[in-house]
Amino acid sequence: MKYIIGHKNPDTDTICSAIGYQAFLEARNIKSEALALGSINKETKFVLTYFGVDLPREVSELPHNSEIILVDHNEESQSIDNLNELDIIEIIDHHKVKIQTDKPIRIHVEPLGSSCSIIAKKYFAKNLEISKEVAGLLLAGIISDTLYFRSPTTTETDKELVKKLNEIVEIEDLAEFSMLMFYAKSDMSDIKTKDLIKLDYKVFEFGGAEYGIGVMETTNKDAGLERKEEILENLTQVKKTDNLKGAFLSIIDILNKESYTLCSGNEEKELFIEMFKAEDREDVLFVDGIVSRKKEIVPVFENHLNK
Repeated sequence: MKYIIGHKNPDTDTICSAIGYQAFLEARNIKSEALALGSINKETKFVLTYFGVDLPREVSELPHNSEIILVDHNEESQSIDNLNELDIIEIIDHHKVKIQTDKPIRIHVEPLGSSCSIIAKKYFAKNLEISKEVAGLLLAGIISDTLYFRSPTTTETDKELVKKLNEIVEIEDLAEFSMLMFYAKSDMSDIKTKDLIKLDYKVFEFGGAEYGIGVMETTNKDAGLERKEEILENLTQVKKTDNLKGAFLSIIDILNKESYTLCSGNEEKELFIEMFKAEDREDVLFVDGIVSRKKEIVPVFENHLNK
């Protein structure tokens, strides 16, 4: 049995690429199981329900020496808790490569808008039949990670793949479908503030120190901003609990391509203003035109702190 796992705090691309790759392997008679390293968010639940696919099993560890395939990540800090006890046999990702392995493995990394794009390419390259359900998941994963082509991570390949996948899925209005996804993602009414911060959150190492960067992609930025004081308090706690140099939450206005960032302390706030030339709006740091953590936020941290 091979286990397919995405990163902690899984998003739609992570879950859909894992399920899509399970179907790909099983079409080639390779037994596998897609797993989740955390709770499934509302957008992903909407997508799974829409296409009639069950939620994957949630785990935090796997038995010693289990064979695993990493999708949508390759950094140890973002992966399963007992990663060092497991046998990584393959990586499929669209992020930069940082992990080290003790043996040669299969690695498929491309600068595309989503991991689902890579999985879809594998299906088409092998001329494998894609079920309507799996095609729908792959399509949704691409739409989610590219913010329906609004993100600078979007490539022409992503757009072409969505078109080909939709020939199978036959969604009449993809723009409307994408908005239904984003509305589901934006519903934070029953999510505690401490969980909201970690909903789409990753830890990165810059200049020998660790920083936590969360993003909240939404069509309703005010739903996050009205919790400003709670978020600031919880970011301070996250910084302390996780032993970080700093913690940040960027509320991303999907439709207007704007970001509103909250920081765990004054030092981090000054750092963010310096790096992004952000406008301080009473502890909310406004930057126009930023929507991508991978393409627009993390690289600035790297360039500034990895000197």
